[in-house]
Amino acid sequence: MIEPRKDAYGAEADSTHLADYLELLAIADRPMRRAELADYLDDLKWTIRSRELYHAAVTGPDEEPYEDDVEGGPGMSPATEASDRVFELLADRAELLGDLYPFELADGRTVRRTPEAQHDAYLVLLAITVAHHYDVATGTPAERVFEAVVAQAMRARGLRTFNMADAGRGPGDFRDAVEAAGREIGLVAAPDAAPSRTHANEEGVDTVSHLGWGDTRPGHWIFIGQATCGQSGSWQGKIQEPWQDQWQLMLGSSIRPSAYLAVPHHVETAQMMHLSTGTSRLVLDRLRLCRHIDPVTRPQQEMIDAVVAEGVYHPRYG
Repeated sequence: MIEPRKDAYGAEADSTHLADYLELLAIADRPMRRAELADYLDDLKWTIRSRELYHAAVTGPDEEPYEDDVEGGPGMSPATEASDRVFELLADRAELLGDLYPFELADGRTVRRTPEAQHDAYLVLLAITVAHHYDVATGTPAERVFEAVVAQAMRARGLRTFNMADAGRGPGDFRDAVEAAGREIGLVAAPDAAPSRTHANEEGVDTVSHLGWGDTRPGHWIFIGQATCGQSGSWQGKIQEPWQDQWQLMLGSSIRPSAYLAVPHHVETAQMMHLSTGTSRLVLDRLRLCRHIDPVTRPQQEMIDAVVAEGVYHPRYG
């Protein structure tokens, strides 16, 4: 039985954690109203901290602050404000994804499954997130399913892509995997051109991609990504793990690769701005990746089935 647990996703992802919980309740046909969520949070003395952890940039004197910086109204209880924030996040998901979002907000007060909705791509990433943080038993570990999701999405974007994380678990050493990556994505790899750890699996890079121009002359658009299901507090370190200079040499390019972080969570805008502005690296989250997962694979469907079978706690029903 899945029951919300403070810090399950990390302090920076309080809102998205609770939004996921309401979606799980909707799948189980046990929807929770906005007022019920406020009561539940009040009983648990659970405040949402993600608002307080980031100040978004204001670039001009007339610019309004990003909505995450706006305080609640006068007389509003912390639990009511927290509940409102979660429903605002759900509204953001619905607006950004449109027909790709498998839920709807009934009068802005209740989350329900969209009638006859078949939006498995979104549900894959929701299930991966929940399975990882709540230790749901699955046939394939959530982290491995997610690594494959990222590679699948990059290929769907037209990039020749190699799943470095999967190769790093196989026989042979790291340099063998780099050479295999080069062959797969159409580059002449030179793993000895840069230092690497003797017992490395993937050197901080789970996915290597190449947007090619049909030759191996100098200069390539290369993308190296770190995929993680870890808590939100780890993302600042994870986004900096791909070592661009090392991979530039190993893949024989005169241009530094572009590095990115991929997570199965919905990253709130203020944290996404902080992560990307501070590192000049892209963040791929659930709302970006779910647009490019088709078809859903067997391990991905098994992940959805395992999470649904786990069941979800509702304070009114148990």
